[in-house]
Amino acid sequence: MKKLLCITLSLILFITPLTVSADTAVPYSYVLMEGTTATLLYSDNGNAVFRPFHSAKLMTLLLVVEAIERGDLSFDTLIKTSAHANSMQGAQIWLSVGEEISVHELVLAITVGNANDACVALAEAVARSEDDFVRLMNQKADELGMAETKYVDSTGLSYNGKTTACDIAILASELTKYPYLTEYFNTWMINVRENTQLVNTNRLILSYDLLTGMKAYYSEDCKNCLIATADKNGMTMVCVIMGEPDEFERFSAAKEKLNTGFAAYTMYKPRPEKFICENVKVSKGVATEIETEIGELSSFVIRKSREDDIEFHAEYYKNLQAPIKKGDTVGRFIFTIDDEEVFSLPIVSSSEVKKLNFFTAFLKLLGNLVAM
Repeated sequence: MKKLLCITLSLILFITPLTVSADTAVPYSYVLMEGTTATLLYSDNGNAVFRPFHSAKLMTLLLVVEAIERGDLSFDTLIKTSAHANSMQGAQIWLSVGEEISVHELVLAITVGNANDACVALAEAVARSEDDFVRLMNQKADELGMAETKYVDSTGLSYNGKTTACDIAILASELTKYPYLTEYFNTWMINVRENTQLVNTNRLILSYDLLTGMKAYYSEDCKNCLIATADKNGMTMVCVIMGEPDEFERFSAAKEKLNTGFAAYTMYKPRPEKFICENVKVSKGVATEIETEIGELSSFVIRKSREDDIEFHAEYYKNLQAPIKKGDTVGRFIFTIDDEEVFSLPIVSSSEVKKLNFFTAFLKLLGNLVAM
């Protein structure tokens, strides 16, 4: 009897953690971001950690596009398939070792079909190896401020990687800077390598006219995930949904959230004639002050109907010391709504001030004596 009881308790202890784990391991996570400014608008559990899975292919794509922009690759470049790329499992286009295929078709294979072999082939085309490419992926993630993301492969298949909906939204925002990618993201069905058919899993392509991308996928540990971007009236919305239990709900929810973003927010661009810049005092320089001007103007996101509530004031840096170059930031205009800072623009020097040395100090002193 005792033996039977022990076996029963052992089974309960063995089974129970698995059941709890299955229910709690996949949180629901949602983020809405304005893409041109990477401004976070809404977040529900946006920092919950997930395996990157197919979202990692967006980082792979970003590095490929940057290589194209630099001139290191083109969409017509032919890539020879390595044994490593050929060895990839899961979603693939069945590349053969030594086979040559264009960057154009490989990009289609990862934007439409999530092909792992195509992803590795692109990674190796940008860097000498996938390991070197992964280092570039993590460097780029750090550069973009994706603080909770770590990549260990180009495909996202490894369980050792991590990311969040907030970080993915930042990545998607960066990709919206390349509008020619929309044609790839929004392709519903296409053949590559003549006889390999790809079908997109992002159903928003067929039902949301404002859509510009990006990716839908499913895995047991991430559940149903969707990264969707849309443009309207000069504003870009990025919606990321992770851990959705229902395959179709992610699409209807994304449409609702994207529409809410467009309805609730607008872009505000400051008018340059409103800004009056003052001279700023400088120490240890050949001049005692420097003229200033407003830096590069840029827009920011506000709730609709709050334009008249915006206030701004100038804040100049104290204890500035030479040398100061033309264009150096010497202060900022701070924009507030209800006394809360919502944005700032740089104030920069409009000329330079060289550092005072013994010779220039002597000439300056001599000049002052002559003036007396």
